[in-house]
Amino acid sequence: MEAAVATSEHEVPRPEEPSALGLFDLVLRGQDRLSSLLRHDASLPSLTQRLLALSLLGLAVHGLVVGIASQALGRGALAGLGLQEGHPALWMPLAFVAAFIGALAVCLPSFYFYTHLSGLDASFRLVTAQALRGQATTSVFLLGLCPFYAAVVLSAAVGILDDSGVVLGVGLLLPFAVGLWGVRVLYRSFRDLTTWLPVTHARRGNFLARMILCWAAVYTAIAPVALFRLARALGPHI
Repeated sequence: MEAAVATSEHEVPRPEEPSALGLFDLVLRGQDRLSSLLRHDASLPSLTQRLLALSLLGLAVHGLVVGIASQALGRGALAGLGLQEGHPALWMPLAFVAAFIGALAVCLPSFYFYTHLSGLDASFRLVTAQALRGQATTSVFLLGLCPFYAAVVLSAAVGILDDSGVVLGVGLLLPFAVGLWGVRVLYRSFRDLTTWLPVTHARRGNFLARMILCWAAVYTAIAPVALFRLARALGPHI
């Protein structure tokens, strides 16, 4: 029997997976280590689940804050959008979670296609984890901004700020503005993939950047429509 065993990438010791709080810290300031964790296929299922949970948490909390803000500022704040029905503090978190995670799920097949079109031989599971990484990054920053937004809402509620519609509009648009940072993280993570994933065919120019921008454009087109439709559907019943 042969005594020598060939070493390969799959024999590299699996790194210790972070706790839920540790993953929060990695998303916030440890993206390089998160990239190294995502290189191991055995770590992908649990990391994907935790990234999804972190994404859900941030979206739900932000939706709750925006819903409470719309109730505190009066029903007229949502009247311009035709969303003054029901209890926004109840249906707004559901709408945010379903809209953004649903848009992500709808875009995943095209994202997988774009990834292979760019020449990267990535599995669908890896592409899903990377997409959730971008969403989790957005959610973490939303959690950090929630206290500041709540302070602005309080200022509008006591009359320091006059235009409650603008304040509420900022809350609705904030995930898209913060999402630009998630797109940046997504681009950097896929750029890192090019250093260790097999490249089936080379592309001229910065094709990777165009791929991320194209996918982000599709996601941005779907998410607000889904948010509006879900809000209109949930409002009368909750």
